[in-house]
Amino acid sequence: MFIFCCHYLSPNSSSIYLRLKCLPILTGICASLLVTLTILLGIEWFRYKQRIIRKDLMRQREELMRQREEYFHLRGGQLLRNMMSRDNNIPFMLYDRDQIESATNGFDNMLVIGQGGQGTVYRGCINLHPDNPVAIKKCKGFDEDSWAEFTDELLILSRVNHENIVKLLGCCLQFDVPILVYEFVQNKTLYNLIHIQNDPSIRTLEIRLKVAAESAEALAYLHSSVDHPIILHGDVKSTNILLNKNFIAKVSDFGCSKIRTADENYDVVKGTMGYLDPEYLRNFQLTDKSDVYSFGIVLLELLTRRMPLSVDKVSLALIFQEAMREGHFLELIDAEILHEDNMGLISDLATLASQCLIMTSESRPTMSTVADELRRRMAGQVQQDQGVLTGISSSLALIASSGANTSEYFTGERSTDYYDLERVASMNIEFAR
Repeated sequence: MFIFCCHYLSPNSSSIYLRLKCLPILTGICASLLVTLTILLGIEWFRYKQRIIRKDLMRQREELMRQREEYFHLRGGQLLRNMMSRDNNIPFMLYDRDQIESATNGFDNMLVIGQGGQGTVYRGCINLHPDNPVAIKKCKGFDEDSWAEFTDELLILSRVNHENIVKLLGCCLQFDVPILVYEFVQNKTLYNLIHIQNDPSIRTLEIRLKVAAESAEALAYLHSSVDHPIILHGDVKSTNILLNKNFIAKVSDFGCSKIRTADENYDVVKGTMGYLDPEYLRNFQLTDKSDVYSFGIVLLELLTRRMPLSVDKVSLALIFQEAMREGHFLELIDAEILHEDNMGLISDLATLASQCLIMTSESRPTMSTVADELRRRMAGQVQQDQGVLTGISSSLALIASSGANTSEYFTGERSTDYYDLERVASMNIEFAR
């Protein structure tokens, strides 16, 4: 147009004014072309960057998938999957990483419901089903060399089926540490019932006895070898006994558990200070009697509402055994349950706790015996004023009246072995977490 305009003007009428009128037109056209070109270049650059970003995302996703598959295979996931396919009766799930991250909102601290030496537990909902919450445990301090053993243990624990044991629903092997998925128990722990909440109406002697009996039955089931190898819990304590809305006990947290065949022991298993078997601290061999000792401490908590270790790190077990020897153990019993009409039952439970806390493991009863005794007390099959525990205990009345030296923990004088075990316990307390 500029060319036409300039060509139309004759040389004779070439006014500077008329020529300058064509300059804005030329400027507009050039500017439009420049803007258009800039926009086209910008669009093309944006598309190029988008392609680069998509390629990076694809590479990252492929790397993540490769890493997940590598984790899965290195952790024995394929072996576990093959075993599960051969045994269709195993109600066990292998969860994807995305499911776990979504259920825990990326392991959000707001969803933490428990934390300990073995890991952190989150409340989550797999596949975002709010009516079906689960407890997701992210283990920590896991030994890379233990994966093969851990996978074998998972398969065995998946077969554990008892109403008083928290059910292991599945796991995820696509992280650098094991992720375990358990059934969610609505209520809080036995520790909370005993030491934190202040309503005595929900921690009567009957409720305490019921919880003790159910917990003992769960441990006895683990120690049996009827339909699974012997399973040792390794960390029995009041915080690992959960309670549902009907106060039904659920034994949980098998992070310290060890599986063994008959006459085989495993060592170097961490426990919790105050609950540790002194004999284990001496020889570092975990046995079924180690769980019995720890359960004896739980019984003391139920009877006394005292902590296993005082603020000054004084052992409740030592104080209680001393009181049993001197015949004034009733001074330690919680006043909420100490009534004249249940003295016999309390004496029986105190005797059972003392038997569980005998220093030499061979002299302790089995968990099966403990569970039977507690169930018999619940059923009222044994008179409350009879201070005899069938097959394993001596009469409290006879001990109190005669002061007879009937057992190593009822004597007025401590044995050398007792002092030795006490010394070992104090020297090795750092092995407890």
